[in-house]
Amino acid sequence: MSNAVPALFAAITAKLEDLHAIAIEGQRRDNSPDIQRALARLLRSGTGSINRTINSVGKQVDASDE
Repeated sequence: MSNAVPALFAAITAKLEDLHAIAIEGQRRDNSPDIQRALARLLRSGTGSINRTINSVGKQVDASDE
């Protein structure tokens, strides 16, 4: 296995922690609609970033199989 794989999993963990904080912020009752929209955009962007990183893990693992 490539040394990059554990680092990629660490990056995924950090991104999930960031998204967790955003999701918690979204639960506030006093957020304006603009804030809620901004938080939703951040979640959408963050999940896309996580998906790309997960794809990188797969590529690294597949490359190590060859």
